[in-house]
Amino acid sequence: MDYRRVADEMAQEIESGVLRPGDRLPTQRAFARRRRIAVSTAIRVYGELGRRGLVVGEVGRGTFVRAAPPHPGSVLAEDSGRTPVNLELNYPVAEGQSELMARALGALLRPDVLTG
Repeated sequence: MDYRRVADEMAQEIESGVLRPGDRLPTQRAFARRRRIAVSTAIRVYGELGRRGLVVGEVGRGTFVRAAPPHPGSVLAEDSGRTPVNLELNYPVAEGQSELMARALGALLRPDVLTG
């Protein structure tokens, strides 16, 4: 079973209000049993929902539907003081992003940058 299809179904449940902000999702093992999928698929589904910003996992507590929808916009427009930057993408998604990344990462080529 394709984990993205299951993640899309879950995303629809969140968007339609079937799953509400603050709702705790079942454990990945219980989710896999209910959906009759492999636990590894359930892990990927939860990871995809987290990547989409729809759920948040809390160690020792569980996985919860986010209280607020993810903030839309470009990674380049995020408030770097408070918002984590998602580095999972391995290709530029915005026009001119390659040049900006090259300029920012170019400084790391100097050996003295990483020494104290």
